[in-house]
Amino acid sequence: MEEREILAISPDTEHSQEPVTGIDQNTGWRIQRGATIIRLVRQLSAITPGYVYDRLREPRDYACLTWILSFAENRQLSGRGNEQQFLLSQLAEQIQEQSRAEDDGEAAFDFRRQSDRYNIQRALHYLEDMGGVQLVDGQTKEWVEQPANADVLYEFTDVIRSLVSAFNPQLLAMVATRLNNGGKTLRPTLLQNMGEGQVSDLFPGMAIKPLMRAWRTLLLGPILLRYDDPEAFAELLAHADEVAGELLETFGWLLDVKRDYACIVRSSGMSSGPVTGLTPFGASDQMTVLMCSAIREQVTGGAWPMPDSYGCVRVTTEDMNALFYTLRERYGENWGNEARAKGSRSLLNDVYKKMRQVGLLRGPDGAGNILILPAAARFSATYEKTGQEQKPAGKSKAKSMTLTLPGLDESV
Repeated sequence: MEEREILAISPDTEHSQEPVTGIDQNTGWRIQRGATIIRLVRQLSAITPGYVYDRLREPRDYACLTWILSFAENRQLSGRGNEQQFLLSQLAEQIQEQSRAEDDGEAAFDFRRQSDRYNIQRALHYLEDMGGVQLVDGQTKEWVEQPANADVLYEFTDVIRSLVSAFNPQLLAMVATRLNNGGKTLRPTLLQNMGEGQVSDLFPGMAIKPLMRAWRTLLLGPILLRYDDPEAFAELLAHADEVAGELLETFGWLLDVKRDYACIVRSSGMSSGPVTGLTPFGASDQMTVLMCSAIREQVTGGAWPMPDSYGCVRVTTEDMNALFYTLRERYGENWGNEARAKGSRSLLNDVYKKMRQVGLLRGPDGAGNILILPAAARFSATYEKTGQEQKPAGKSKAKSMTLTLPGLDESV
């Protein structure tokens, strides 16, 4: 269940409760069982950047997903919950109207714009993957390309009720306020410390034991940082053998613990669930691991500050700009036609996005400051020869154990 949040079952399906019971005990997450589904109701302990899906690529994709859940909830509250079918044009019209009524400074949805239609398409495809909606008639692609001449009939399933019941607008609003505060971008992400205790006051379930917080962060990914939650990290260290044994026995995963962070290592070819990883394929992934190597060189050479007591390196956007320009001059011809056609600023923004997702960087904040996280030391890459393809590098356990920033314990 950790790999897939919702499992569809038939009434006569036999399923073991052993694995999900272990998850329940270790994380405090609730297992919701119904006649047709079993759902692991995950709850965050920190504002994690790693819980992303390929289907949802942009903030407006997530906004569409939220509006769709609100649409489903309103149908249930208005007594139309028994009629689960809806037209895509009907959904788009309601999202458009409600987003215009919101005064949050964001541009309202206008589904005459094809980019907005792509946003709602990706949100619906995500819900299809989750089992929350199913296509009854029509093709979403045709609606995206020619909305005036096409429509699509969808149907909500029983899964949508589970998703709606878990939707918490209050917590979402509090987290959004925190994320939109540029002055707090680099700060620790533990939810219990957000707003001077208001999260645990409003949501008592957030006040959980440190080891449970460690389990949650490890399973949701991408990393557990000592910087974010020293108490949970200390508990993990005290129970490292126990946690490692259970991960290996239950999932076949390894636990890698360093001085300042811990993460789960999955075998090559194994499904990685929602966590986005790095591969040697694709220009943005190659640029990211090359930046990790260049950052290490800047630190070890004394050009950049040494890591702080949590293994983090604080730099500025000017530092990163200069480093990336040098990197592009050296390796840019290996990155493909699409990347070569982009400006350096656009490419660097892609690198920032990828590094945030996999837990290597935080920022930039409103003042242009960036926090390089200690897990950046796990990755290193180079090309065999200028102009040749890059060999897979940087994520095997044997290599990651020696690729450390100065100040880290290389024997760990």
